[in-house]
Amino acid sequence: MSSTLPHNEDYLLFTRIKRGDDLVEVGSLRATSDELAKLYAKQIYDEEDWVEMQVVKKSNLLPVILPEPLFEKEGVK
Repeated sequence: MSSTLPHNEDYLLFTRIKRGDDLVEVGSLRATSDELAKLYAKQIYDEEDWVEMQVVKKSNLLPVILPEPLFEKEGVK
């Protein structure tokens, strides 16, 4: 019998401290599901009385401009 561990995804957390403020990225986390990501975000980043918290899978971000690598390795970009 083969047991497969759930795959962790990277998530980014965006929050707003009060209405009208910009939504800003305040951290990141890893979770095996969207529901766990929401739970982890609320537990880990509870130091403020946020009016809004949003998590998004890092893989769902659409790059527009990416920085050039600082160091190049052979075969790696």
